[in-house]
Amino acid sequence: MNTYRLPAYIVLEIPEPVRGVIQSMRDSLGTPAARLPVEITVAGSSGVGPILPGTGKQETEEKLKSVLAGLKPFRMRFQEIRRFPNTDIFYLAPWERQPFDRIHESLKASGIAFAPSPWPYNPHCTLRGGLMNERASAEDILGLSFPKDEFVIDTISIYELDPQSVTCHSSFQAKM
Repeated sequence: MNTYRLPAYIVLEIPEPVRGVIQSMRDSLGTPAARLPVEITVAGSSGVGPILPGTGKQETEEKLKSVLAGLKPFRMRFQEIRRFPNTDIFYLAPWERQPFDRIHESLKASGIAFAPSPWPYNPHCTLRGGLMNERASAEDILGLSFPKDEFVIDTISIYELDPQSVTCHSSFQAKM
């Protein structure tokens, strides 16, 4: 049986040219997050945990395709840079979170096997994580310029994450 070897996350891809701008921001901050895809996680980091290693890929993808049947591309833009309380994780917050909340709730109800998560769902695009370094202070990060134009979210993916190397590989991708 073809199963996930590593924890897997369901994400919405940020398209170009916004993806490139955010990647440049991450690179300039010198953070391990720079190695991650530029996306908004809809299942895996909060609300529900990742898809458990050992879970069947075919069954998971079939359930995800059922959720996809009810989704349509949508427009979004970022509102501001925020910081998760009591952490050094900074992120871009979407202006409207409702489309992400709806997708998250659909995935929770899909029957996909997710680990538990101690945090409530919070749609976000990570800019930096890990310990603060000399490259930028919290005030510098919160004051960064970021993409403010609307763009279309139309692609959903599953990424497996190797937590030791902080690298991801895509195991599934589809248009909405």
